[in-house]
Amino acid sequence: DLIGRNLSDTNMKGVNLKNRDIHNADFSGSDLSGANLSGAILFNVKLRGADMRDSDLSNAKLWDAELYGVDLRGADINGADLFYADLRNADLSGSNMSGVNLRHTNFDGAIFDSTDFTGTNYDLDTLDTVSKSTKLILQKQGKLW
Repeated sequence: DLIGRNLSDTNMKGVNLKNRDIHNADFSGSDLSGANLSGAILFNVKLRGADMRDSDLSNAKLWDAELYGVDLRGADINGADLFYADLRNADLSGSNMSGVNLRHTNFDGAIFDSTDFTGTNYDLDTLDTVSKSTKLILQKQGKLW
C-alpha cells in the first residue's frame, strides 16, 4: 500500500504502478523515469523535482498534484486529469498531452518545446500561466472549457 507514504528521493526507475491508488504520497526528488503510472490515482501527490522522463501517466488522475520543477520530457500524459495541478517550472518538452484536462493548472515557468496539446481541455486560468507562444499552440490544438 503506497497511500500516504513518504518515498521522496527514492530510485523507482521503470517501476510499474499502473492503475494503483497512491494518493497523498510523497515522491519528491525521486527517479521515476520510465515508470508506468497509467491510470493511477495520484490525488494530492508530491512529485516536486522528480525525474519522470519517458514515464507513462496516460489517463492518470493528478488532481491537486504538486509537480513543481518535475522533468517530464518525453512523457506520455495522454488523457490525464491535471485539475488544479502545480506544474510551475516543469519541463514538458516532447511530451504527449493530448486529451488532457488542464483546468486550473499552473504552468508558470514551464517549458513546452514540441509538446502535443491536441484535444486538450483548458480554461482561462490555465492560459494566464503560459507564455504567449504556448498560449497560441494551446488555443490552436486544444479547446476552451
